[in-house]
Amino acid sequence: MGKATILIVTSRWDTTAYAAAEILRRNGRESAFFYPEDIPLRARIDSVFRQGKWSNKLHTEDGLIDLDDIKAVWWRKPYVSRPSKSLSRVEFPYARRESEYATRGLWELLLSDPEVYWMSDPHNIRKAGNKMVQMTKGAAHGLTSPKTIITNDPEDVRRFYDECSGKMVFKSMTGPFLLPGEVEDEYIPETFVPGMPLVRPFTDEDMEHVDSVRQSACMFQELVEKKHELRVTVFEDQIFTCRIESQENELTRHDWRRQDSLPRATAGELPDSVAKACLKLLDEFDLRFGAFDFIVTPDDEHVFLEVNPNGQWLFVQEWVPQLRLMQAFVDIMVRNS
Repeated sequence: MGKATILIVTSRWDTTAYAAAEILRRNGRESAFFYPEDIPLRARIDSVFRQGKWSNKLHTEDGLIDLDDIKAVWWRKPYVSRPSKSLSRVEFPYARRESEYATRGLWELLLSDPEVYWMSDPHNIRKAGNKMVQMTKGAAHGLTSPKTIITNDPEDVRRFYDECSGKMVFKSMTGPFLLPGEVEDEYIPETFVPGMPLVRPFTDEDMEHVDSVRQSACMFQELVEKKHELRVTVFEDQIFTCRIESQENELTRHDWRRQDSLPRATAGELPDSVAKACLKLLDEFDLRFGAFDFIVTPDDEHVFLEVNPNGQWLFVQEWVPQLRLMQAFVDIMVRNS
């Protein structure tokens, strides 16, 4: 590879990152990909401390990455280190901890360098990714969220279900049931079923099995009536609003993220007060990017669901080409590298 000035930390399935890297190359910036899951079997860390300073290099299957050359880091969706399966049950977690300890050191050194731009700081991404924190801070900035409980107590769920007059949804807090990279074995497509909703209404039949919530903390929210939904993508101070007609299709009425049915989408509008609240929320979390989800009710109230501090965004431009998200991203990365 040529001399890379942008480091993309992600996983191998990240098609958005590959597309962005190609556009960056056309704009005169070379990117280097690093997949933390490749440590230690497919990539090597080469860090040397001399005369009070670290020299850090990464040897990957694509070539050498000299971290001294990096001017910008795009923190996407990395998976954890994958040591050899030949290690014992005691050795495997130890090898993973040691590898992750070393890579965290690399990131901390880059974060401490004021000349290196980050989109965004992984510490801030982790903090901002918690829905409990998001909703609290969003309310402080004037955003309205649905009535919500998080519990592993069946009695709490029964009371909340009655309080909502049976109009209640279950919402996954962390994503699909099983994500690639979370287990020692290689990912297979069967671990994620296309079309599996991450939000769905709870029914009387579900309530017959409500004791199962003892197995894990679960999030439940009041069901909010929808006219349509908004995906609001923010790069620094640039806001792109996508209107999603989720109510036109029975399959997307409760969760438009289903992979087996795509909703119709157009460019949307965002009230100034909501736009300002989004910018204030990102500023408070010290993020350079955020993907916000809103419900717009039949009364035109904007209900804040969540902000994904590292969410997908290329699909928005694919659905609505006039929303030039890729150009906004590339301009920022070129300017800062």
